[in-house]
Amino acid sequence: MFLSNDFYNFLYIAVIILSGITFSLTLILSAREKDEKHKALYLFTAAVFVFMIIDFIVYYYLDGSTSGRIVFAMITVSDIMFCAVVTAWVYLLVVQADMREQISMKLVIAVSVIYEILSQILSLMLGRYDSFMLHVQSGIGKVVLQILNLSYNIAIIAIGIICMAAFFKKFQKSIGRAVNLILSGILIGYMIWIIYWDYSVWFETEDNLMSIYALDPLILITAVFSCALIYYFYKKDPLRLREKEIASVDAIAAISDKYGLSQREREVIELLNAGLSNPQIAEKLFISENTVKRHINSIFKKTGTANRHEVLFKIANINKVNI
Repeated sequence: MFLSNDFYNFLYIAVIILSGITFSLTLILSAREKDEKHKALYLFTAAVFVFMIIDFIVYYYLDGSTSGRIVFAMITVSDIMFCAVVTAWVYLLVVQADMREQISMKLVIAVSVIYEILSQILSLMLGRYDSFMLHVQSGIGKVVLQILNLSYNIAIIAIGIICMAAFFKKFQKSIGRAVNLILSGILIGYMIWIIYWDYSVWFETEDNLMSIYALDPLILITAVFSCALIYYFYKKDPLRLREKEIASVDAIAAISDKYGLSQREREVIELLNAGLSNPQIAEKLFISENTVKRHINSIFKKTGTANRHEVLFKIANINKVNI
């Protein structure tokens, strides 16, 4: 038994608001940190935020009285944003797993664009312009579209599995690794649900389809993800460094000795502790920003951290906890 439409409307609006807050915070963080990991996080939250708004309009406000052209246009935009969410999700995992050389994002983007163009052409040929849902007779066009959808979904699932394996292989046990494993696992699970949804589109009535769509796990995923990020921002204070988190030279030396940091990495971590950005560190040490990023990534790997805030937290607490 399903809950009322009013409940779904309230739930969806609440999640959209949460997603908007997360989008705003990741935008600020990306502008401050200027690194690829925070950029990937920002792009993902932005894509989810826009997709949630478009999808809410499409599946909760459009009905039989709406102009066919408007329905067609909005569903097309929704489909495009779905591909944007999936692509941004993959980009986030690829960056976090440091798989940029193994998985070409240019290829992923190209495949997503080609898939979207072909699927829209086939959907139009099969009657989407005249119908809210695709209820058409069996034929070569229907079979091709089903194969196209399934192939794209399986390709994304494969990338998720590859990234998950990379998290197990390359990273030590930590909260960061666990979070990334969960994020990749959720992508795999969500794409499996999309396969179920695509299959249902061809064989269920519109009423049943809306009941199935009401169970879209992306609503819950977005809610949990947004709450987790808001909590992370609250704990890590990404907008500024608190004075109590500015560690002493002795604490930096202890961290450097414990994790075997090189002399250059020690210089970089000292400047990180002072609150300098990547460009400022590059200018201070007379090296390129790419070199700074390389040193910072090496520091992350050696100290078992995922970002500069975790590094600073570890430095600040060197004398309080056994790290």
